[in-house]
Order: sequence, then structure tokens, then C-alpha cells
Amino acid sequence: MHFTAALDLITGAIVTADALHTVADHARYLHRRGAFGLFPVKENRSTLFAQLDALDWDEAANEHVTVVRTKETNSGRHETRIVRVQPLEHGQANFPHATRALLVERYTTGRGDGKIRADAELGVTTAPAEVADAATLARCVRGQWAIEAQHFVRDVTFGKDACRARTGSLPRSLATFRSLAISLAHLAGWTNNAAAHDHYRNHPADALRELGLTT
Repeated sequence: MHFTAALDLITGAIVTADALHTVADHARYLHRRGAFGLFPVKENRSTLFAQLDALDWDEAANEHVTVVRTKETNSGRHETRIVRVQPLEHGQANFPHATRALLVERYTTGRGDGKIRADAELGVTTAPAEVADAATLARCVRGQWAIEAQHFVRDVTFGKDACRARTGSLPRSLATFRSLAISLAHLAGWTNNAAAHDHYRNHPADALRELGLTT
């Protein structure tokens, strides 16, 4: 769906998106609508990425860096998230209406092996501090991460990316069936989507019983 077509009553809202939407026109569109954007910045936006990466992110040395730390446990996986936010001066970031930059670090302890996995992501927002403080931005980052995790299940675990259906109503119908399968697996007590997918693929009769089609 086109970016602007998905947005209606958004005045005053903070809109999060994936890196595909980190483009100047989208930031300008939100500004015209009285809304604000929170965009991840990856290396495909090389100039902007380099500008944000060059900032001083050490809160001990830079008094303008605000840090929000959160911890959570989900299905046996422990995650520590550190979100650093700092204001942008004129010329520091080549992005329309940018007010602040973000550095998000995630440290995840996986189930079973106990290994710690780390990743980091830069970002930019057009929301001023009086609209969204650092804690609010951290919550927005967490919300977008949850959306991305859901997309990963559909795209990778349930094979959406490999699906060759591209025309007519078939792609939408298949997407509906994937969402239905995920919901039914959760209702059946599964907490690991990949394990549920493997089980029902190898034991289709169990899936039919869950649907009440067999006894």
C-alpha cells in the first residue's frame, strides 16, 4: 500500500515505519499533515547514516544525550534495550524537519543456548521534545519492533517472501490464511511460531482436529 494512502486522521500522531519509508517525501507529507515521523536509518541511506553515525553518542561525554534503558522477558528470551536520543543542530542531518537522532541497542539472550546477541540501529525523528520525550520515543521504537516481529513470522516462518502469488485477490487471501493459522496456533497453546509451523506441517491431521474438522 502507498505510504500516504494508509494514513488518515494523523494530526499530532507519531508515525513509525520500516526503513523502506525513510524518505524525504514521507517526512514532508507528515509535516504537512501536522504529524511526526520516527524512521530507522540504515546504510542504504548512506549520507544520512554517516551523519548520524558520526555523532557523539557517549552520554558521559555529551550532556545532550538522553538514555532510556528497558528490560523484558518474552517466551524465555531476555532482552535489554538501550535507546539514546540527542537533538540535531542545523546541518547535522540531511533529512527534512529532523529534530533528534536515535541510537537503539538491543542485547538479547536467546532461549536454550544462553548466548547474547547484540544489534544496533540508528534513527531519526521529526517530533520535537515537547511532543515526545526520550521515554515516549523508546516506547514507539518498541512498538515498531513488535510489528516487525509479526511481519517476520509471516514473511519468513510462514513463507510469504517465497510465495509467488502476485495477482488478483490471491495474495490477500493467502495473507488472511497465514494470520488465521498463527492465531489458531496461539489459541492451541503454542508460544513458538516456528515449532507450531513445523508440527502442523508434519502432522496435518492435528491441524484438522484444531479446526474441528475431524475427531
